[in-house]
Amino acid sequence: MTSQINPNNIDGSYPVAGQDNNSQGFRDNFTNIKVNFQDAAAEITDLQNKVVLKSALTGIPLDNNMDNALLLAAKIQDFSATKVTVSTTSGTVPINYVSGHYQSIATSGPITLSFSGFPDSGNYGYIKLQLNIQSVAHTVTLPAAVTLGTSGLQGYSAGTITFAATGVYEFAFGTYDAGATITIFDLNRGLTNFAGADIQFDDITATGNITAGNVSDIRFISASGNVLAGQNVSASGNVIGGNITTVGLVSATGTVTGSGIATTGTVSATGNVTGGNVVGFVRPSTGSASLAPLVLTSGTNVSVPVAGAMEYDGVVFYTTPQTTTYRGVSPSMFVLALSADYLANDSSSAQKVFNVGTGSAGTITLSGSTTYMFEGIYYITRALGTNSHTTSLLFSVSSALTSITYNIDSTTSTGAALTGINRIYASSVSATVATPASTSATENLVFTIKGILRTNASTTLQPQFQYSSAPGGAPTVLKNSYIRFVPIGTSSMTTVGNW
Repeated sequence: MTSQINPNNIDGSYPVAGQDNNSQGFRDNFTNIKVNFQDAAAEITDLQNKVVLKSALTGIPLDNNMDNALLLAAKIQDFSATKVTVSTTSGTVPINYVSGHYQSIATSGPITLSFSGFPDSGNYGYIKLQLNIQSVAHTVTLPAAVTLGTSGLQGYSAGTITFAATGVYEFAFGTYDAGATITIFDLNRGLTNFAGADIQFDDITATGNITAGNVSDIRFISASGNVLAGQNVSASGNVIGGNITTVGLVSATGTVTGSGIATTGTVSATGNVTGGNVVGFVRPSTGSASLAPLVLTSGTNVSVPVAGAMEYDGVVFYTTPQTTTYRGVSPSMFVLALSADYLANDSSSAQKVFNVGTGSAGTITLSGSTTYMFEGIYYITRALGTNSHTTSLLFSVSSALTSITYNIDSTTSTGAALTGINRIYASSVSATVATPASTSATENLVFTIKGILRTNASTTLQPQFQYSSAPGGAPTVLKNSYIRFVPIGTSSMTTVGNW
């Protein structure tokens, strides 16, 4: 502020010596002096009420309460905080921020902290709390507002901290919104036992065990470098690293992941074992209704085939018996076969060859953008009816194929007898006449088909046969008639192997 004291309103040359002086001059000087004294008294009183003092003024108690006033651009040295010993040592323990920024509690039982007095929202408050834990049975329950900093806090679970040993522990608590959201800081313990975060190292080397997780709180060890152990690596969570090397046991109920896993012992996991190299005997465990013993992940095949490799590109499996012969398709056959004779219909309409499978429809669902090799043998007989007819083969599909070409070899005879083969090829799913006309009441038909089809979209496919006219008696498709499909690549595949 600007002082109101005005030394210039006093006429220092008055009165003039040796002459008669007007008394008004005396009165003016006295009046101005009085006013300056009054201003000085007011300003001194104002300073006494507001300034920060090293010690108390005479007759006035020391009060350096800043009342939240801003102290800006200060250079500080040798500051201290008031230590407050909290008298409540069990049950609900009130911690008043205004009382002091360092407070201590020696527990006599489990305690529940309760904070008050934090600065108004928009200002940051920070308090340190010393806990002298007298018994491992003495737990510390935090207020619900303590939501930040709990990840990785030793002994923390569901708002309560437990301690593995007695001793003195220090924590700090900070808030920026008057205590609505509080962050906790663990000040004197190494964070070696994380409950909600990962531990990441370049290398972990141990001559004993590296153990992570427990029955109720599963976590994992993650390293971009090496995990080396002279004994066992055991985790109830995941074991992840660049290289996992041990002469002991690698055991996990979660996932084991590494670019190289090498052990003279056993790698055992109820989850996944993932890595660039797993060196050792692989003995998959027994599968279950929801988990297969061995699953290959879809990926890109290696550019140069490796002898002994097994690969999966999301369409088919490949194996490479020798590098010089390159990789080949490992067939996964989808087979449908009758285990009992099936009585079909005396009809000129297209009808299914097989009455098994989902809904007894004799259909298969084929994946889109895939090439399939297929083959089958149909045995069809009749014991009644002499109407002249031919027999055609066809397929019913729910989505148009990219292409199909297959060969049909057929024989037709009266009874089971030697007879010549009729051969024709088909290039569509539509009906293709496969036999000459027959009027035999005991007609025996045998169809052998082989070919390739390429799908565009996913489609259901039903093998069918069709008489040109109803023969007069229902046919029987004999047991052990079958058809099989083998995926051999994408819908554009042309070669597999070193052609």
